[in-house]
Amino acid sequence: MVDEAVVPAWKADVVAARRGDPSAFESLVRGVQRPVYGLALRLLGNEAEASEVAQEAFLRAYQNLHKYDESRPFDLWVMAITRNLCLDLLRRRTKVRTQELEPIKDVLASDEASLEEGAIARQERQSLEEALATLSADDREVLALYYVQKRTTKEIAQLLGCAPGTIMARLFRAREKLRKKMSPEEPT
Repeated sequence: MVDEAVVPAWKADVVAARRGDPSAFESLVRGVQRPVYGLALRLLGNEAEASEVAQEAFLRAYQNLHKYDESRPFDLWVMAITRNLCLDLLRRRTKVRTQELEPIKDVLASDEASLEEGAIARQERQSLEEALATLSADDREVLALYYVQKRTTKEIAQLLGCAPGTIMARLFRAREKLRKKMSPEEPT
């Protein structure tokens, strides 16, 4: 009886959605919409593509809801679908994408742009984004899942289908690569 009180809310929505309740599936989507889009954006680096992949992930989740294994968390299942769609898209790209230009709003003068702290913060964020863009999709993925989406190594391991120790090693290597990209070159 104690187990019934601990049943995650999404399980009831999954059962209702399988019966054809559109509001239940809508509730499931609302619960994972931000992390799904965030993962797609981190992996693809393009808002339009990330939005399309997120929509496709939800469509596939809806179409395959009957195949969903309720022993796994629903959000990790949809994240795995999203990840696979992103990796497929990255494989199909034939050219290396050039870096996108900074949005024009950052170039135009504004009250905030004159503040030294704001300029420094923007520069640091831009440097971090540029360094992240040089990492492989695998490295960006593990960093985004851990730091942006606050997933545990166990959850990430389940999502990626590997051992938690592997995730810890991948995180370590990705952080080291990022640290090297972010640190100033030492004169030789």
